Amino acid sequence: MLLVHGREVGGMTFQRTGKDVKRQNIQRVKILEHLQSGRPLTQDTARELFGCMRLASRISELKKDGFLILSLRHETGVAVYLLLEGGRE
Repeated sequence: MLLVHGREVGGMTFQRTGKDVKRQNIQRVKILEHLQSGRPLTQDTARELFGCMRLASRISELKKDGFLILSLRHETGVAVYLLLEGGRE
């Protein structure tokens, strides 16, 4: 069963391993460094540079950590992320 908010759903179980947590932390640091350099970031770029398959999740985590990240939608529907000047709330 899949656990969602501590509940089993859909016959599958997903548990984050220590390896998953470490990989996500490394991705988060690399994403933040990229944004701090003033460059925008898209899912495709994050996948190519950092092997990040869930950029929106990493961005959400950075926002929860207090970083001011602007999320824009390109006319093609692609999300583009930018770190606002100053970077933190």
